[in-house]
Amino acid sequence: MLGDDAPLLMLLRSGVVEWPLRLRLALFSPQRLGRGSAAELVKRMLRPESKEAFRELAEQYHSAPGELKLFTVSSGTPPATLNLVLARMLDARPIVNMTPSLLPRRLFALNIIPVHDDKRPARAAAQSAAKHGNVVTTPLALGYFDAPAAHLLARTICQEHALDPQGRYLGLAIGGPSKSAPWDRELVLRALELVLAIARQQASRLLVTTSRRTPQWCREWLQRNYIGQPEVPYFLDAAADPLNPLPAFYDLARAMLITEDSFSMICEAVHAGHQPLLLPVSGGKRAGKLSRALASLVTRGLAQRLDVRRSGSALINLPAARTLPANALYDELRTEVRTRLGLR
Repeated sequence: MLGDDAPLLMLLRSGVVEWPLRLRLALFSPQRLGRGSAAELVKRMLRPESKEAFRELAEQYHSAPGELKLFTVSSGTPPATLNLVLARMLDARPIVNMTPSLLPRRLFALNIIPVHDDKRPARAAAQSAAKHGNVVTTPLALGYFDAPAAHLLARTICQEHALDPQGRYLGLAIGGPSKSAPWDRELVLRALELVLAIARQQASRLLVTTSRRTPQWCREWLQRNYIGQPEVPYFLDAAADPLNPLPAFYDLARAMLITEDSFSMICEAVHAGHQPLLLPVSGGKRAGKLSRALASLVTRGLAQRLDVRRSGSALINLPAARTLPANALYDELRTEVRTRLGLR
């Protein structure tokens, strides 16, 4: 997004405990930290992935003081603390994906956050953005769909499993229970039965993959009820095969069906241009970030929900493949980020 084809990657050293430093930065501005002290902290707590690239940056930094446009970028909580320290050492502008706990957003030049993490009322959020301009919200987790790589994987899978690249396929991605999305076994099995009925009713075939989180009872049920069915020409058990076939699914499938516990897989499908159909995994209304995230996607028309109470015949109108251009939301975000940072 920033136009650097080969960014320098800094890694946290093993055993780093950064929360006292995070608390210090939360209480006092990073500007209160001397640049020499920041350099000592960086040396002690970070290491460059490439020493040669680090030396090259140092040479450019010293030979052209003030001429480089420097940004430090991090995602997640522990790296964000050192992001601020590294930015202080280099006099760079820090950017964070998902504002971490304790650290105020005002400390960063830009905060890229999912919309469900912005708890401010809409009016207050708009006023803050107009005043500070350092918060950009996105409906998805950051991602980018590599269409050529996906097409190459799809071609390989088609050759190895005798699939038709122009076939009528539905992609089914099955996640697993988590703290934010516990599974109701009966509901999940009902949804999987309905998916098979939809494939039969629509004369489509299913490309199926589980994940490392899929419980054993679900994998065993799938093996008994899906494998060998003419509607299931491709089935991958992630517990036995490390291949991630999802990029190929996004390329081949006319529609994606994904269990609603996996926000990452849902976002990947949207980045690829799909409007995924979400399979319910737990009954009743649920609160929390995941619930807000899914509700936001459905409200914006970026995803649909499967109603297991309806019959397969009532679900003729599955979303068409690639209802959006691939990476449309990424491109929008890229434009906004570069505008906020004054990059043309």
